[in-house]
Amino acid sequence: AVLATCGSNFSCPKTHTANAPNTGCTTCDSSQCCTANPTCGTVACPSSQTASSASTICSSLSCSQAECCTANPTCGGSFACPSGHTAKGSSTVCSSLSCSQADCCTAN
Repeated sequence: AVLATCGSNFSCPKTHTANAPNTGCTTCDSSQCCTANPTCGTVACPSSQTASSASTICSSLSCSQAECCTANPTCGGSFACPSGHTAKGSSTVCSSLSCSQADCCTAN
């Protein structure tokens, strides 16, 4: 039988989100008053970003690209292309978190 409700002041672990204050509970602990936040595993990142670990726990019940994706760097002015290649440009976005020759250089 339901003895109480979780109330509006229930403190959940940071990996969980509090259920509605009127959620009925018997022991009124985190197993009844909190819901585990999902992980980044289902978030699709744009091609200019790289996904965080699929096991990264989100800060709420819905994951955002902001917390699950990291912007890939640009080639910048420091990427050295080998001879016989031309730099694509410092604002070219790399395909991963580290730039490669394929990202930043074009064969002459």
